Amino acid sequence: MDKKERVYVYIDGSNLYHNLRRSNCGHINFNFKKFVNYFVKDRKLEGVGYYIGQIRPIDNNKKSQRLHRFQQIGNIFTEKGVDVRIAIDLVEGAYENRYDKAILISSDGDLAPAIEMVKRKNKAVEIVSFKDNPSYLLMQKANYKHFIDKVDLQRFVIKL
Repeated sequence: MDKKERVYVYIDGSNLYHNLRRSNCGHINFNFKKFVNYFVKDRKLEGVGYYIGQIRPIDNNKKSQRLHRFQQIGNIFTEKGVDVRIAIDLVEGAYENRYDKAILISSDGDLAPAIEMVKRKNKAVEIVSFKDNPSYLLMQKANYKHFIDKVDLQRFVIKL
C-alpha cells in the first residue's frame, strides 16, 4: 500500500495579494482552494497557513495605536513579523513531523534559513514563486521550484 506524501501549504498572504494586484487578478474573486489544490495535486493536504500582518488599532490602547501608525506609510500598510511567523511554523511543522514536504508560496528571501532547518529534518520544501519577483535565494535552497505568472494566476479567478 502506497503512503501518500503529506504536504502543508504556507502562503505569504501579502506577497500573494500584491502579485494578484500586479497581475490584475481580483483577490476577492480568487479561488484560493483551487489554487492550493493545483500545487497539492494527489498528495495528502495536512493543512494550510495563510499569513498576513496588519495590526488593527484598539480604542484606548496606546501601544496598538502606535504600532498601527508605525505600519501605515501614507495609504500603504507594511507588515510586521509575518516572515518570522512563517519561519517558526515551517520549522515547528518539520520538527513535529506534521508534513513530508512544505509548499511555500512566497518570494521572501528572509525565509531561506528556515528552509535550511526544515531540510535538516529530512523534509522537502517546494517553492512557488512569482516570475516577475522571484527570490533567487529561496530558489537555491528549495528542493522543488515553481514559477507562476499572470496567466497562471488568472486560471484561479472566479468569473462573475
